[in-house]
Amino acid sequence: MYLFLRRCRAARHPRKSLSPRLVSRFGSAEGNLAAMASLLHLWACVVGIALQPISTASGNIGFVIALTATIIAAFLQGSQYLLSWRELCSQLWFRCLVAWLIWSWISLAWSSDRSFGVQQFKATRVLLWIPMLWPLRHKWWHLVTPLLCGTIVMQLIQASQMWFDWPPSTKFGRGSAFTTPTQTGLWDAVALSYWLMFTVLAGWWRSLFSTLMAVLATTGLIWSATRATVVAVAVELVVANAVLAVTCKGWLRRAVFRLIIGIVILGGVSLLAQSALQRKVITAISETRQTIAGDATATAEIRLAMWKMAWTGWKDHPLLGVGIGGIPESISKTTTVTNSQVEMKTVTMIHSTYLQALAETGVVGFTLLMAFVVSFFVSAFRSVRENPVWISSFGACVVWFTAAAFDGFQQSGGFLSIGAIVMVLACQPQTTTRPREIGSPGPRPQDSVA
Repeated sequence: MYLFLRRCRAARHPRKSLSPRLVSRFGSAEGNLAAMASLLHLWACVVGIALQPISTASGNIGFVIALTATIIAAFLQGSQYLLSWRELCSQLWFRCLVAWLIWSWISLAWSSDRSFGVQQFKATRVLLWIPMLWPLRHKWWHLVTPLLCGTIVMQLIQASQMWFDWPPSTKFGRGSAFTTPTQTGLWDAVALSYWLMFTVLAGWWRSLFSTLMAVLATTGLIWSATRATVVAVAVELVVANAVLAVTCKGWLRRAVFRLIIGIVILGGVSLLAQSALQRKVITAISETRQTIAGDATATAEIRLAMWKMAWTGWKDHPLLGVGIGGIPESISKTTTVTNSQVEMKTVTMIHSTYLQALAETGVVGFTLLMAFVVSFFVSAFRSVRENPVWISSFGACVVWFTAAAFDGFQQSGGFLSIGAIVMVLACQPQTTTRPREIGSPGPRPQDSVA
């Protein structure tokens, strides 16, 4: 897989290759111990990323491995890592993210259930992926490769479950691998964004291989039967390709080709694959129309009921919200919203990252969160203008932020890990050097960390 991606890069930029640069860089480093620590950091993160899609347990192991290696490398090369992290702290989107996290933590002061709030907030520890990967951000292809390898393993597990009913997944059902269906579908959608870009990046046989991998990712997405990720992919196909066509001169044809391939693959697989997705989509459309028309006093769709409950609860605490962890006691137990499928007074989370942030942290927290989202995409947009190859990571982020509207990502380390990884891959720092040749995934200056 790494050799394939390396050749994709070489096809666009034949005189550059990551391996010689990597060997040269580490070979000329002052101090073999420091060089070995940096190499350990890189490959620990490679392993950690590859383990993320497979299961929750493997993801936790991968996170610990990467974190340990980062601490060791930072201890041995403190000055270089501090410079890299200082650059990260200068990014507006990262400052807004930290500000939102701090405000969320402060909101525990007025939460009606602080212990639940602390437990919920612990999931955000995986956002440490951002500072862990930031010193390695110029090793773009090294970090993308394990992400795609991990998703391929996950998709093969999905295929085995669908065709051979093995390995069993009694908790989440067939086709969801070893995580929740939404998380599995989100990994499939992220992988699809990358494979679609590779279909228009290199020669015909690499395009053919990328197309086959895109079909596998789409099939896994259909098997997961999650509407949120399908909607997110539809948004990505429109937004990412429009950005690619408008911002990158000479890439209009590739953007149109990428869009057509995505639509054909998604439409073809959805028609051929046997799954519950079509029934879910039809049911969701019918229930949404019923709710909008006002034919029922209670929403028939669980998510719509939760969103209505969160909106009503926010009106009672508009400025500061109910605090992290305060939804069960301050909103759910006092709500008048009912639903035939679930007892609303027992709901502990809102299936929408944005509405939950609004209900828990009020206008102040929601403003900080939106400032983070906007500033992040501004920075990611600039990265695409600098190098069109990064549209794949840009598209993966579009998928993540769109799907976040339909699930509470801030309460799940698995969802946050996906977001943290693709954010680093999408949001490269701006440089003052002359524009790079198309296809080069990293800035011209030497890596910030040896």
